[in-house]
Amino acid sequence: MADTLNSSLPQADHYRFSVTSDNTPDWSYNISCIVDGDKKELLLLTAKIGVETPWRKWEKNHVPPSSHETTYFDAGIKGVSGPQLAVIDVPCYAHESSSGQPHNLTVTALARKPMQGSDKQIRQHLIDLALDYAKASHKDAKCDRPSQLPAKVTAPGE
Repeated sequence: MADTLNSSLPQADHYRFSVTSDNTPDWSYNISCIVDGDKKELLLLTAKIGVETPWRKWEKNHVPPSSHETTYFDAGIKGVSGPQLAVIDVPCYAHESSSGQPHNLTVTALARKPMQGSDKQIRQHLIDLALDYAKASHKDAKCDRPSQLPAKVTAPGE
């Protein structure tokens, strides 16, 4: 992940990482990492648990409509990338304890400032970041369903 951040973040004299979390496994799991550079938010990584929904409905709820030119990739149930984001719907709990319903993680890598590189390079960096964050979050949340996350995803071509 460090290599991806080093090659894609906008140049800054100083970077700062801050993490906020309720990483209690089950319905309240929610963790985010903010990357600041020179006191400006550059990148936001989040993983949040929610009730499983059909993926088109999930996409409508979790991918901003302003995400022009979205493309899809195979990771989790489905991954969506755009020029400034990558979002993955990841299976998590078969029967979350309080509701008994299946729950998934929504993992997002969102560039708050333009990243370095071509559109395809930026998408690849965001997909890589979301994939790494999804793997760590799936483990941290103690999910009981397979994540369906591959070792690597190649960004869709231009």
